[in-house]
Amino acid sequence: MNIESKILYKFKDKKLLEIALTHPSEEIHAHNNQRFEFLGDSILSTFISKYLFKYHPNANEGKLNLMRSSIVCGNNLSKKALELGMEDYIILSQSYKKKFKKPSSKILEDSFESLIAAIYLDSSTEITENWLKEIFYNDLTSVEAKIKKINPKGTLQEWAQLNSPGNLPQYRLVSESGPDHNKKYKVIVSIKNQNIGEGNSSSIKSAEINAAVDAIEKFL
Repeated sequence: MNIESKILYKFKDKKLLEIALTHPSEEIHAHNNQRFEFLGDSILSTFISKYLFKYHPNANEGKLNLMRSSIVCGNNLSKKALELGMEDYIILSQSYKKKFKKPSSKILEDSFESLIAAIYLDSSTEITENWLKEIFYNDLTSVEAKIKKINPKGTLQEWAQLNSPGNLPQYRLVSESGPDHNKKYKVIVSIKNQNIGEGNSSSIKSAEINAAVDAIEKFL
């Protein structure tokens, strides 16, 4: 199949590739496709976990979880499927194609996970992990910086939930200065009444974000 040049892997058993690319709406291979999806999800999660554990020896459990979830999230997996050109090769039922024309983001995500399983079943753990390392190289090498930039307040809240269950970050405006047209605000963020970060800005919202970034820099 032409897709093999795009996905950077040539199958010995083409049937495995066919199963991976056949969406359950087509019914044929539906049972096996869903099993492939289950296996692929597990293989990917294990590989990413092993890689992050090895190359981030100082990261705690909370940070490792955040990094892994940012890489294996559905949006990122559907993006990988598009990058590999899978969209044009996924086998859909005629009724689905008539109604929706193209595979949804969820179908792309599921198909990518199924493809991982197909490669694993066609080769070995080592070959599959080398393939994953190539596909996710940019994600793996930039993930630490990425989690600090994407929604700092959300990132800090996830960290708090993992490291201090039941205690969410609390933001408190501690001072404001300057004339009305050029106010400066200072915000402190705390968990369990312990100050963990502070931020300054011309708006309270931005000051809260800066406080979250400060806390992330210290603890993640």
